[in-house]
Amino acid sequence: MQSYDPSKLRDVSVPLKDIASAGLMLLSLVLAVVPLIPHVLRWGFEAGFNGQGYLLGVIAFVVLIIAHEGMHALGWILFAGVPASAIRFGIMWKTLSPYAHSTVAMRASGYRVGVILPLIFTGILPVIVGTALNLGWLTAAGAVLVSGAIGDLLVLWVIRAVPGRALVIDHPEKPGCYVVEDSFDPTP
Repeated sequence: MQSYDPSKLRDVSVPLKDIASAGLMLLSLVLAVVPLIPHVLRWGFEAGFNGQGYLLGVIAFVVLIIAHEGMHALGWILFAGVPASAIRFGIMWKTLSPYAHSTVAMRASGYRVGVILPLIFTGILPVIVGTALNLGWLTAAGAVLVSGAIGDLLVLWVIRAVPGRALVIDHPEKPGCYVVEDSFDPTP
């Protein structure tokens, strides 16, 4: 990780226990169910949620989880100028959570794009395609990924006041980042 004066870093991250709170778990459940409603209304419940669809759904889920982390990396590379060599992938074994992590600072605006891309491309887009084509397994996998983006949405919420031009450093252990306090002029 780049070297910055620790006294100039403000921690803007989310403790993992907060993500597992009852309120967020309920919101996560809602985010998993709501995307299924259009599919069920259009095609009925049995139409796309049976037979070989279960196996395809599990496969899609695994592929989309990997793609989710890849989308974080791609967003930071394309929109924040992070070199690919500065991206690390892994699994937080304590929570069994896969992660993508940037080891270099980036502008908050590009960081935000990298945080939101997985929701769009591995959650919302599969739900839309699955619903349009009556692929219940894809709709269900996408719905789970929409729900799984609750941590990403929470990160966007906690960094909402960080100016886009500020430098941020992806937190190495928790969802969120450090803001490099002297990286921007707070006056407009």
